[in-house]
Amino acid sequence: MWAYAALKFAAACLPGLRGDAGIVECAFVASQVTELPFFASKVHLGCTAAKEVLPLGPLNEYKRAGLEEARKELAESIQKGISFIKK
Repeated sequence: MWAYAALKFAAACLPGLRGDAGIVECAFVASQVTELPFFASKVHLGCTAAKEVLPLGPLNEYKRAGLEEARKELAESIQKGISFIKK
């Protein structure tokens, strides 16, 4: 499953590297769509990087509740990743 996700993302990056506009893919990136410093979001890919992190859009009550439930675990995982990188 991880290999497929990596392949799919790499295939989406190639047109962006060529300068094609309008390439949007999901990625775990630094963002401000939530109060968490990193979040899986749709990003607009460009020739050198993610050009724009797209907003979440409207969330129904079910999705809002799921995000709220996952928030603490996500924050802990993000902190572990930041600590690992700093070592």
